[in-house]
Amino acid sequence: MLFNIVVGLVIPWIVVLLHLYRKDKALVLLIGTFSSVIGFTVNGLAIYYGFWTVAPFVEPNTVSTLPFDLGIFPIIPIYLIYFIKKHGRPYVLIPLMALVVTCLEIVFVMNGRVVYDNGWNVVYTYLSYLFPYILVYGYYTYLKKLSVLN
Repeated sequence: MLFNIVVGLVIPWIVVLLHLYRKDKALVLLIGTFSSVIGFTVNGLAIYYGFWTVAPFVEPNTVSTLPFDLGIFPIIPIYLIYFIKKHGRPYVLIPLMALVVTCLEIVFVMNGRVVYDNGWNVVYTYLSYLFPYILVYGYYTYLKKLSVLN
């Protein structure tokens, strides 16, 4: 569990607080909270239906994903939107970010820290990142329309 806390929660938040928070507090707070809710939802449903488990394999397994739901899963979409704001090209960056995160998860699968079950595979993993990132982008464009984010 210490690994999950350090890698999934502490390091990502240190990076964001040192790099992005000073530049765009609203982006970090608004996109981060929305993305965290999505992470909790996706992980909760997937664990409930037995599609994956995350080390350490304790009951309830949602405890193992908690550092990721509060850490890396909101941080990656924050950076995704930051890059989209900076460079444009959301239709390139969203699938690319989903691919990069899927590849990172494959490393966890190969190391036995994530175990797929009930027919889950890498294609479904990619889609489980792609669709939430599209949703986050839609949320971002809505916030821009409301002039909450620039």
